[in-house]
Amino acid sequence: MLTVFYVVQIAAALALIALTAVTQTKSEQSGGSGMGWGTIGGKSSSSIAGLEDQLTRITTYVAVGFLVVSILVAVVSMGG
Repeated sequence: MLTVFYVVQIAAALALIALTAVTQTKSEQSGGSGMGWGTIGGKSSSSIAGLEDQLTRITTYVAVGFLVVSILVAVVSMGG
């Protein structure tokens, strides 16, 4: 049982890392200092409507899941 929790915890951690890496910050969205920052691969990602909102929502769910699994790992490993 503990092994399953470990696997889920590692998967959630890797998902959080990936989601955080692809999510833009507010300064990237607004153009930073006005010098063309906030583009990925030369294309502005603002052309994909709603993608950032979906990524934020998914990141929130994965983070809450990671927190819950981490608490479960702690409780189960203590024997309680």
